[in-house]
Amino acid sequence: MEIREFSGNMKQAVEKLLGKGYIVDEVKVDKNNGVSMEALVIRKENINLSPTLYLRSYYECYLKGEGLKSLSERLVSDYFMAVPDSDIDMDFYMDYEKVKKGLYYKLISTSRNSGLLKNVPHIPFLDLDIVFYYSLDMDGLPDGSILIRNKHMELWRVGAEELMRDARMNSPISMPAKCREMNEVLKEMNPGCSDLLCQYENFPPIYVVSNSKMVNGASSILYPGVLEELSEKIRTNLYIIPSSVHEVIVMADSGVENPEYLKDMIYCINRSQLEPQDVLSDSLYYFNRETQKLTIAS
Repeated sequence: MEIREFSGNMKQAVEKLLGKGYIVDEVKVDKNNGVSMEALVIRKENINLSPTLYLRSYYECYLKGEGLKSLSERLVSDYFMAVPDSDIDMDFYMDYEKVKKGLYYKLISTSRNSGLLKNVPHIPFLDLDIVFYYSLDMDGLPDGSILIRNKHMELWRVGAEELMRDARMNSPISMPAKCREMNEVLKEMNPGCSDLLCQYENFPPIYVVSNSKMVNGASSILYPGVLEELSEKIRTNLYIIPSSVHEVIVMADSGVENPEYLKDMIYCINRSQLEPQDVLSDSLYYFNRETQKLTIAS
C-alpha cells in the first residue's frame, strides 16, 4: 500500500473513531526544502486551531506490520494530546505590537527553497536565507508556529528589517544557544561505548551548537557572541559543519583538517543520514577569529 492510499484508509478509520462533530481532512503540507508531507487535519466545532498530524511515522509502523486499527487509535490519542481544550482567540495576530513579542528566526537553504522564498520575507545570509516565524507559546500548543509570509507583512505594514530586529531580540533570550562538547553528546547517544569516545581524545575541540529547544537551532550561529566566544575559548579559527537545520558542528581549525574531505562528508551525510526537510546546506563554513567574519570555506 502506497502512502497516499494509506492516508485515505487512515482518514476513514479516524472518522469512524471520532464520530459526529469532527471533520477529518487529508492534506499535503509543504515543508522545508520543497518537501511535501501527507497529513490529517482534524477539526472540531468551537475549536479554531486544528493540529496537523503527519502520517509518515504511522506509515512506517504500518510497513513494519502494525495494523490500521492500532495506528488510527494511536493517531486519535495523539490528536487529543495536541488539541487545545477550548477556542483560542487569535485576534491579537492582527496587531504587530503583540505579535513581535513571539517572533523568531531560522535558517533555510536558498537553493532548495526558491519557491517558498517568493512568498515569505527573508534576508540573504551566505548561501542561506533567514526567515521568520511566530511561536504559539500557549498551553496545549508548545511547539506550534506560524511561518511569516508576505501577506502578514502587508497586514502589519512592516518590512523584513523590522522583523529581523525583533526576532534578533527574542531568539537569543527565549531560545538561548546551547554549546556542548562532542564527547558529551556522544556519551548521551552511546552510554558506555568507551571505544567510540576514545577516537576523539586527540581530535581538535569539537562542539555541537544549537538552541535550548534543539529545534531550528542552526540559527544560533547568528546570535551575538556565539562563534566569537567559542573561537576565543579554544583560540583558533573555526570550521562550521551544517549538520541539519536544527544544529551545527563547530570544529577548531588545527591546521591538519582537509576542507575537501569535510565538504564531501557534508554532502554524503545530507543524502544518506538526514530527512530531506532537515538538510541545511552542502557548504562548509569558516569563522575567522581575527576578522570576526563567517564565510563559505574556499
